[in-house]
Amino acid sequence: MIDRITRGLHDRRGLRALVVRVGDVARMTRLLHGLAPTSAQLFGEALAGAALLGALQKDEERVNLQLECAGPLRGLFVDADSRGNLRGYVRGTAVHVPGDPSEAAVAALGGGGFLSVLRTRGDGTFYRSSVELTREPLVGALRRWFSASEQVETAVALEVIPQGDEPLGQVAGLLVQRLPGGEAAGVVAARDAIGAGAFREALAAGASALALVETVAGEGFDLLAEQEVAYRCGCSIERVRNAVTALGADGIADLVATVGRAEVDCEFCHAHYVVEADELRDLERRMRASRRDGAA
Repeated sequence: MIDRITRGLHDRRGLRALVVRVGDVARMTRLLHGLAPTSAQLFGEALAGAALLGALQKDEERVNLQLECAGPLRGLFVDADSRGNLRGYVRGTAVHVPGDPSEAAVAALGGGGFLSVLRTRGDGTFYRSSVELTREPLVGALRRWFSASEQVETAVALEVIPQGDEPLGQVAGLLVQRLPGGEAAGVVAARDAIGAGAFREALAAGASALALVETVAGEGFDLLAEQEVAYRCGCSIERVRNAVTALGADGIADLVATVGRAEVDCEFCHAHYVVEADELRDLERRMRASRRDGAA
């Protein structure tokens, strides 16, 4: 099953719903980042949560879900956009807490820290909002963030369900949100259904996206669109060169004299980039020439 975001609308009740599946992405990133079981589970939940947040953004907007925690996970970061692109990393990659996975995840987060959401708009401006972590699952902090920052009635679920020997068999998220003038009672009922395990049970049974929504929020939803979700990193040698120019001509000259070249590793995909001394000298010459031309 291809990872997808599915959008639904109940026009009469004024409710919208999002379902996201990120199992393939979660399993791929477990290998990419070398994640131990508890780290992989929490990163899978964060990928699903960030995908839901990304789907709420407009065309050119991005959203970052960032976690700073007191537990051994230490933190994580996921970047998402409205087109279903995800990338991210985990600080504590080797966390494995034996026992019940839900209890292990809470232990890995610890009892303090912050969940922050940074939204970058198309014009380059951004807005950050945060909630303080308590000893709770990641989804609990995300629910409190919606309540405090969005002030829109929202029901949220994040689930990681094993299948056979695969602990990341199903990794998915669900969001039900009241639109302006919509039924607040519909969101309350969705929260109750999630709390009773309806979403997790339907997901484990292999329910379709529409069935997942209607199991939690009732019948009558129309599916509006489906969109592929994938792990895509935007790093490139051009971005590395641009980053090097931020050192300025003197900084580049010092880098050539002391190190001989610039090396950068991407946190998101682990690509390794090298800018050799000859290219650095060329960048330095062009920057100095540009500065002289500007002064003239």
